[in-house]
Amino acid sequence: MSPPVRDGSGIARAPVPNDLDLAASAQGLRLLARLHAEEPTPALLESLRNAPVGRGPLALDRDDALQAAALVDEVVSDLPERITRRSLAPLAADFAAIHRSGELRACPTEGPWLDEEMRADAAASLLRWRNGLETGVEAELRRPPLDRLADDHIAAELALLAALLDHGRTLDAVRFLDRHLLRWAPDFCSKVATRCREPFFAGIAILTNAHLDDLRDRLGELCGLPRPDDDGSDVRRRRRWTEGRFPRACTCDP
Repeated sequence: MSPPVRDGSGIARAPVPNDLDLAASAQGLRLLARLHAEEPTPALLESLRNAPVGRGPLALDRDDALQAAALVDEVVSDLPERITRRSLAPLAADFAAIHRSGELRACPTEGPWLDEEMRADAAASLLRWRNGLETGVEAELRRPPLDRLADDHIAAELALLAALLDHGRTLDAVRFLDRHLLRWAPDFCSKVATRCREPFFAGIAILTNAHLDDLRDRLGELCGLPRPDDDGSDVRRRRRWTEGRFPRACTCDP
């Protein structure tokens, strides 16, 4: 019997059923990564106007995702015909509050959500995942807008997950979800959704959580890897996003 694969050290694949489009899932993850990494610009919002999230790779047939996509698309449709930086000033300010200034007290990086004694292991694990990527993929993860972000930023981890799906590494994708994104991203997304000023970012946060949750279920069924007993997913499914009481705190939120 071969030894178990360590984080990112090998390529673990499983057969992919016809109803699971890995390319579309990866495309959706890359769009989410861009929305978490890039300050709203006229070009970005024009792209969302031309390709509404409710009809693209982020379309997902579950209530939270449908409502969140409708929220994002409504914000975009309400923008003036000629989108300017002035018209995007409220979105830019909210983006800064989430991803730069810490005003929302919801860290967009994994480390602060973990107990202090776990942070070094998590950072080393991320490094192994990156070192285990196919040739050239690491360079892609260093391109703008990801180039200025920490390796454990929500956008960087979403992009890494997309890269695993691009190469059919379904078992590794499940492991990466369990060992990294699902340990903290649902709590980050919940805090953003309940604390941000702009509905646009509430929608992005809810969409992110919905897609990670759905992808874990579908990949887990495919690979025969049920969720860990302690991942809290059942609690999160019952949570009402408007309550804002349940998310675990990070060090940004003393």
